[in-house]
Amino acid sequence: MELKELIAALTWPRAYPFAVDQVEVRQTHISVVFLAGPWAYKIKKPVAFSFVDFSTLEKRRYYCERELVLNRRLAPQVYRGVVPIAETEHGLELEESGPVVEWAVKMVRLPDQATLEWQVQHGAVEPTILTRLAERIARFHAEAERSPEIARYARAEAIAQLCRDNLQVGQQQIGRTISELVWHRLQELYEITLEKLRPRLDERVAQGIPCDTHGDMRLEHIYLFPDKSPPEDIAIIDCVEFNDSFRYADPVADMAFVVMDLLYEGRADLARVFADSYFDTSGNVAGRELLSWYVSYRAAVRGKVRSLLADEPEVPPDSRQRACAEARRYWMLAWQVLEHPDRRPILILVGGLPGVGKSSLAKALAERCHAVWLRSDTVRKELAGLFPTVSAEAKFRQGIYTPDWTQRTYAELLARAESLLSAGRRVVVDATFVQEQHRQQFLELAWRWAVPAVFLLCQADPAVVRERLRQRHGDVSDANWAIYEELARTWQALSPATERQTRILRTDGELAPVVAAALQVVQQTLDRAWLAA
Repeated sequence: MELKELIAALTWPRAYPFAVDQVEVRQTHISVVFLAGPWAYKIKKPVAFSFVDFSTLEKRRYYCERELVLNRRLAPQVYRGVVPIAETEHGLELEESGPVVEWAVKMVRLPDQATLEWQVQHGAVEPTILTRLAERIARFHAEAERSPEIARYARAEAIAQLCRDNLQVGQQQIGRTISELVWHRLQELYEITLEKLRPRLDERVAQGIPCDTHGDMRLEHIYLFPDKSPPEDIAIIDCVEFNDSFRYADPVADMAFVVMDLLYEGRADLARVFADSYFDTSGNVAGRELLSWYVSYRAAVRGKVRSLLADEPEVPPDSRQRACAEARRYWMLAWQVLEHPDRRPILILVGGLPGVGKSSLAKALAERCHAVWLRSDTVRKELAGLFPTVSAEAKFRQGIYTPDWTQRTYAELLARAESLLSAGRRVVVDATFVQEQHRQQFLELAWRWAVPAVFLLCQADPAVVRERLRQRHGDVSDANWAIYEELARTWQALSPATERQTRILRTDGELAPVVAAALQVVQQTLDRAWLAA
């Protein structure tokens, strides 16, 4: 039976051995999960990739049984059994007698709101939760099976081959989910970092540290039930059953999933709490040296997986589009974790009313940070076919300063910024940012590409501004005092989300101290985004 037919048949409530109103379907690149009432049924797609082989019914049954056994280590209350999908006189039915067309893992359905992912995204996670989770995972690793056979999968050369497999998929995605420049740089960093860590990796293999881990310990697989007693207060599901080489690993490679996902969600603060707690509990202090490497590796795996999902025809178009966007963010994360701090990209928005000195600051920051300076005044005149210093002075919202022209200008700035960020460049965008929608568009752009961002809001005393504007001649900006007053009148308040990424700079005085303060803010923004405290 074709996969599309099977999925269609199992979306009907009559296929289930209990009353159900609606069936929800979720897909990955290798499996399909059907959420029906209080239960979840997971089938394996008949795929054969370099890292997984579900090509026959017998193999799919075997791996369903493996999934059951392995996941009962961290979620025994969730995994109930392996059940048949049979052909009956009424069509396909689960848990019925008849010719078996497929096998499924039967699980207790868990609420999405209980996932650590949901709780992080909704700001419902306290650091103590991450500490408790780290302690649980450290104990799991301490008790996990170990052997020379398991340890050999964590050898430097074995890991290098897995990285090359990830990069091979990434290479096929150049221009879609990863830029050519980022791909080449990631490849270069993999070789450099692996050569540096090779002795440490092989030393840990000789010490017997690698073990049978979970292999896919992401936030969406971790469920929290604070009203229950341990060990049922935490359930970690969906470990890797289809490839031992993905599961046999250094414990740091396993806990790196949690760190990676927290960084992906923009919560480096929680990532640091989790990592510190894990290493304190496990006593595996030497493993810290490997953390950034494994975080990068895990992010690349996610980039590969989401890229593959985005190419599958049976996945709905909106899901493919979402997978493509997620893949871009994961690939960027994989690169930046390993990159030297001075080369990591950042989006710096420099805004404020005319005459406050934002362009002077933006130019200086671009030079000091090795960033590309995008100035709205210059771009606006380019779009109008004018030389930058040619005057286009007009009354408020007239000439090339109408709302339509302003929208075109910000759209072009956004497109140029995206092109540069996706290629791993640093960008300074210099504009008034009077409207909140424009601030949000650029901050959301940075989020899409996993790039730290900050809005530097320049403010100066009106008397100082008025004198600056009076003395201005031959500048790219056409703003005068009348325009300043109109823009001040129409200035939109910052939203809470924008305010969290905003730093106000007083720009009444000399430029040098303002640049120094701005550089400090930029460095703090980069530090907060990554593992460096």
